[in-house]
Amino acid sequence: MANSRVVLTPVGGSAIVGSLATLLIGFVTLNLLLLVLPVLVLAIVTTEVLAFDWSTRGFGPDRFRWKRFENSSEVGIDGVGSMAIDLEMAGPSAVYAEVFDPPPDAFEVVAGSPRLVTFWRPGVPARVAYVYRPRERGRFRVGPTMIVAHDPFGFAFRMAMLEDRWEVLVTPALSVEEATAIPVVGGRAPAEAYLRRVGPGSEFRSLREYEQSDDARKIAWRKSGVDKLYVRQHEEEAHPEVLVMIDCGRDMRLGRPGSDCLELAVDGGIVVAGQAIGRSDRVSLMVHADQLIEFLAPQRGPTGADALTEAFGRVGLVPRPFDLARALETASERLGVPTTIVLFSTLLSPLGAVEAAVSRLRNRGHRLVVLCPEVASLFPPAPDPLAAETMLFASEPELRAIDSAVDRLRSQEVPVVRYPASEVREFASDVHARLHTQESPL
Repeated sequence: MANSRVVLTPVGGSAIVGSLATLLIGFVTLNLLLLVLPVLVLAIVTTEVLAFDWSTRGFGPDRFRWKRFENSSEVGIDGVGSMAIDLEMAGPSAVYAEVFDPPPDAFEVVAGSPRLVTFWRPGVPARVAYVYRPRERGRFRVGPTMIVAHDPFGFAFRMAMLEDRWEVLVTPALSVEEATAIPVVGGRAPAEAYLRRVGPGSEFRSLREYEQSDDARKIAWRKSGVDKLYVRQHEEEAHPEVLVMIDCGRDMRLGRPGSDCLELAVDGGIVVAGQAIGRSDRVSLMVHADQLIEFLAPQRGPTGADALTEAFGRVGLVPRPFDLARALETASERLGVPTTIVLFSTLLSPLGAVEAAVSRLRNRGHRLVVLCPEVASLFPPAPDPLAAETMLFASEPELRAIDSAVDRLRSQEVPVVRYPASEVREFASDVHARLHTQESPL
């Protein structure tokens, strides 16, 4: 838009409408004062608007030069970011202008201001700068910058919109310092908490009877007989790799805005990732709906913590159902060593052929743990018994679907942890701590 049109403000519109109404009354009553005064007001308003229109001709985005600088492109949820833009106007005359660089609703301005009101002369730079604190995780866009020129009496204005948007990624709070502050497990220091467990290691542990899902290469032929086959069991160090898998399907929108199931999953996932980084484990992240959305290869140390925070910040809801069986197959294709998969999901979407997927995971040395929120804890307590009964009736289909999914997974010996929404971080921390012991996460 090279040139914007003049728009009457409420003051200018009221002045014209009021003058016309007064003029009409003057004609009816033949009152000389009511005839002269509105004509004078109409003349002043019309002259001012026409003069403003002439002086601001060509007012539009092409009349401005701008540059964003010192802008934060990534901010932690517990930090602050900065935003600044320099503008310069070209043109024949100065104007009274209001410059507004609108921040997202999730940003709380703590210093400076995104709004500037000034008498702006051509060639004189103007600067809008402010510091903000984000209240939510995710991707946010700042802008476009709006410039509104007013006439001196406030009768009319022109507006120009500058397409100078800026994207900010707000990441969860994960730091190596926080990651190392993990609970002591079983009275041991973190470095001593690694216990040996059955797995695809190289050290022989014992024999057991053959099962159909076992790898034929593990059969102990010398110890087996005609009637019974035995397989060798080996032991390994507790899984040194962790995969945080997040269901980002449409069912994860369940819950209150800002604390829905997806945000709970990110909260819990960041705790598991932080504790794993603190133990010098390798941590990967998979975000999946009906197909893979993002996979972050295994990370370790401070550099890995930075990559994980960025990846967790990018997690967003996808308007498609979650496919658990496909997600497990996708994970299995990308995992090269035995890995603990910690899944955060509502388990509301159909599981598909999950039994076969779990069996293949187990044969490759991986193990799966699922954390699922309790539906009743996702919403505020009902104010009275009738409301509570209505809420229970409304959520009954979801509860039945979740219970059925939990039963199917537990029948495959997959630990499923049901947690209250307000305690997701505590439950995630406890589950990760138990993964390094012989205790069940349940």
